[in-house]
Amino acid sequence: MKEAVKTIIVFSILAIAVAAGLVLTMLDKPDDVYPTENTMIMLYGERHGEKVYYDAEFELWKGCYDEGCRNLFVELPYYSAEFLNIWMKENSDSTFDKWFAEIAGTASDTGDYREFFREIKAQCPETVFYGTDVGHQADTTGARYLAYLEEKGLAESENYRLAQECIRQGKEFKADDTAHNGISEIRETYMVNNFIDAYTRCGGGKIMGIYGSYHISLYASDLMAGRLRAHYGDIISSERMSSVLFGRNEPYRFGFCITGTVFLLMLFVPNIIWAKKGISPGYEESAKRENKVLLAFERVGEVAVSASLLVFPAIEPRIMLLPEGLFFEANFILWIAALVMMIMYECYWIRYFRSPKTMKDFYRSFAGVPVAGAALPVIAVLLLGLYSGNLVIIGASVVLGIGHIGIHIMHKRELE
Repeated sequence: MKEAVKTIIVFSILAIAVAAGLVLTMLDKPDDVYPTENTMIMLYGERHGEKVYYDAEFELWKGCYDEGCRNLFVELPYYSAEFLNIWMKENSDSTFDKWFAEIAGTASDTGDYREFFREIKAQCPETVFYGTDVGHQADTTGARYLAYLEEKGLAESENYRLAQECIRQGKEFKADDTAHNGISEIRETYMVNNFIDAYTRCGGGKIMGIYGSYHISLYASDLMAGRLRAHYGDIISSERMSSVLFGRNEPYRFGFCITGTVFLLMLFVPNIIWAKKGISPGYEESAKRENKVLLAFERVGEVAVSASLLVFPAIEPRIMLLPEGLFFEANFILWIAALVMMIMYECYWIRYFRSPKTMKDFYRSFAGVPVAGAALPVIAVLLLGLYSGNLVIIGASVVLGIGHIGIHIMHKRELE
């Protein structure tokens, strides 16, 4: 009776963990909308000033550039982007250095941000920047750009008009931003209008945009990206850079798997020791009476589980420390549960090797798990399959479970 209570408790905890992991994963729908073959506007959201994001953004832009994209939308005022475009055609860094000096004290005032633009100039020289933010640094960069146009005799040009409008927007936003946190309905409205205008001026087509993560949720109807989606429809995608770096789960991608290798070592090493020094008296006679069908399931399952654990990296723990914090999916609880099962499996063997090593010791339960020597590793593999969403691993664990657990149950019944 006491053992039955233990079994109910341990499997109830396990069932709750599995249910929680799967349900929370289904409910945890991120704001990310991934690009498709029909996507024309690809937005990426960053946390300003972080090197890890600048490096990834450059790689994303380099990929787009190599595919023929040339227009890069950025969270900068119109005139800042225009100075960058002027610099892209110059042999010196004078224009760039002056602009960078004017953003001193902002979140983007880092050497990594400077290097981001240098890499673009070096490897993507035909890039054209489009700034769609309101007029920050209006008294410095904005005024200097107007003076530059006046010197060129372009005071009546569209560039001059756009720069003036950007400066006006910046002043209105600054008056509205009483909390000094950059969040303002006025700003979002102007960013949307500026984006639509810039996209029209660049001739449409496929573009990439880099903005603060706050602005790029397609599901937030009051923010920039949400309003753009209402305007453009399904040709727009939106991903946070944290999601890009964290990566998408690819259940069936092939590769060497460290987790699978460690789990197999935890499985095989005790069995090798058992085969050499710990076989219970009477086990070999009992093995001769094993059900042939169950034995076939066991053998096929062993091969399938061993192979799948080695070649599917999807079972690796998906956890990453990024500037916003620690990133992992809700179903990570399944991976933890699988590891706990294997640790319990090792403890089962330790107890066995310290026992008289009888058949009864071999087929005993452990911590409420019946026939623990068979059940624990099978449950662990099943949990890894559920964690990764890999049906091959799930199927292999079921096949192994039918054979391996079935044979252990038969042996235990013979003892009883």
